[in-house]
Amino acid sequence: MLAVCSVPQVMLTSDGFDHSHALNMTEADLDQIKASASFWQDKTTKATVDQVHAGLAGMRFEPLNKEMMFDLKLKERLWIRLEVERLPGGRNEDWSVWIPLPLLDTVTLYQLDPTSKKWSQQSAGDRIAVSAWPEPGRYPRFHLELPPGKSTLYLQIQGSTPISLPLYLGSETQAQQSDRQGFLAMGLVVGVLLTLVLVCLVTAYTYRDRLYLMYSMYVSVMILAVCAYTGLAAYLFWSDSPIWADASQGSLAILTAGGALYFIESLLCGRHYSGWASRLLRGIGLAAIPLALAFVFMSRGNGVILLGAYMLTALCFGMYVGARSWQRGDQVGLWVVLSYLPLGISVLAAIVRAYGWLSNSWWVQYGVVASLIVEVPMMMVALNLRSRERHEMRMREQTLSTQDALTGLLSEPFFDDRLRQTAQRFARRREDATVILISLVNYEQIAAAYGSQVAEHSVLRAVIKLRKILRDVDTVARVGSSYFGVILEGTHHRSHITELGARLIAQGLMPLPGLIPEVTLQFHLATMIMREAASVDQAIKTDLLDLLASMTVRTRRPIRFLDHTATVLAPSSESPYVPAPVKPATKLQAVKAAPPEAAAHAAVQRADRLGSERKNPKWEDSDTAHQPTVQEPRSQL
Repeated sequence: MLAVCSVPQVMLTSDGFDHSHALNMTEADLDQIKASASFWQDKTTKATVDQVHAGLAGMRFEPLNKEMMFDLKLKERLWIRLEVERLPGGRNEDWSVWIPLPLLDTVTLYQLDPTSKKWSQQSAGDRIAVSAWPEPGRYPRFHLELPPGKSTLYLQIQGSTPISLPLYLGSETQAQQSDRQGFLAMGLVVGVLLTLVLVCLVTAYTYRDRLYLMYSMYVSVMILAVCAYTGLAAYLFWSDSPIWADASQGSLAILTAGGALYFIESLLCGRHYSGWASRLLRGIGLAAIPLALAFVFMSRGNGVILLGAYMLTALCFGMYVGARSWQRGDQVGLWVVLSYLPLGISVLAAIVRAYGWLSNSWWVQYGVVASLIVEVPMMMVALNLRSRERHEMRMREQTLSTQDALTGLLSEPFFDDRLRQTAQRFARRREDATVILISLVNYEQIAAAYGSQVAEHSVLRAVIKLRKILRDVDTVARVGSSYFGVILEGTHHRSHITELGARLIAQGLMPLPGLIPEVTLQFHLATMIMREAASVDQAIKTDLLDLLASMTVRTRRPIRFLDHTATVLAPSSESPYVPAPVKPATKLQAVKAAPPEAAAHAAVQRADRLGSERKNPKWEDSDTAHQPTVQEPRSQL
């Protein structure tokens, strides 16, 4: 990034400019032309070009050195005399002189017309509209009329801050190449920043995140500040407004510093600082708006003082907030510090140069641009980290509203919505589905005997057992303190449902090794296959709950199917109903004619025998295998 931002200087150096003298020229140009430069600083601003050329008393020109700093005042003028000689045998081409420094107020070139013996002048600078420049561009550039032999040229420079002059002399081809390289570099920089702004706007709209919107606004102001600082904005955007072209560099720099501080406050201060600290930082950031307006109407000397003081204040507060947040364990603060570090160094260098304590060079002139290019992606990383944290918190909030806090299963309202959608799909397209309500029968007895903590642990165990036998695509929800709802899409076979129920019941009756107290789980299942139902409506869950309520604790049929066409509940063990005698059947016929619930009953009996074998040498009676008896706190349920 440093190389990209310094192209207007670095490329010229790589093309062979000789920087050992005040005039920067290429090796090829040195073979065709000789030139020297000298200067004289007019403290009165009353000297004319004729008087300067005549060399009146007190006008002593001294050799110009590129390291010299000139403390320009508003009422002073700097005169530079160029002694140019075109060597014989050189190519017949046009020549130019340019100063790649957009901060100059006015630069005027005086050339003597050999025919009329009068001085012609060309002017450029911030105080003159770019559209009126002889060669519109990012910085002053003048076309030279050099006849064969020796010529004398004068440059009159007016400014309001201390500067050092990068003065270039070369062919028109070389000048245009240098200009194109600068535009290419700035085009790449502005293009990357505009792409980032577009990404932030899309992200802000997608996630409804105001931090991305604020960051896009901050980067937009930064783009304008960079364009104004490099002269690109005055050339492209406000070429007919010399007043704003002169004031925009400082005003936009103040707005950029304030926007950065306001963004950092929104990024960090809500977590680690009190209300008054946040209000202080926000106030300093918002103060950039009136200060930027005041800079327009100030003299440039006072404006430079205001600009330096405000940018230094914003820089110190930004670094302090980032360092404190990092110290408190926030990784976002680390990225803020890393992004502000190169920016702080370049801003300090620019302030020191503005006060005349440091000579102008490519890294001073374009260091702020380079540091901004480094700051933008690092600040984007900090923004992404904070946005990801907020997005995760929002997702957790949404999860709490859709899932049960204890088990992580779907909550009852969302289960009802899924059930309604499943019923609608079955009514429209006859898509098979099965709805199962599962009751943890001994939940109340476990809570009464061992407390709510053990009861909740039993619920979690029940969820684990459900997850083992169900598919990941199946809908599982907690529809009560001890009830679970399951929707099996694409399933309509009773044998498959019975097999799942038998496995769940058997796993619940097997005590967990090493668990103290040893608590077993007893399940009842009420099932409705939509294909077998006469009609599918919103009362599915109510009918299944009624079916579960009709089942006794000691029932021999823990798996029941709801049939709306002809549903006659099987009598419980306590019912006085006596079935009609039937003709005895052979053992093979009995097995073939056995209902699917018989397989579940057989599986339950086998699980009971396996579980009780560890305690008693004899098998338990099958009538009491499902009865959850609670004798002592240490007894098995």
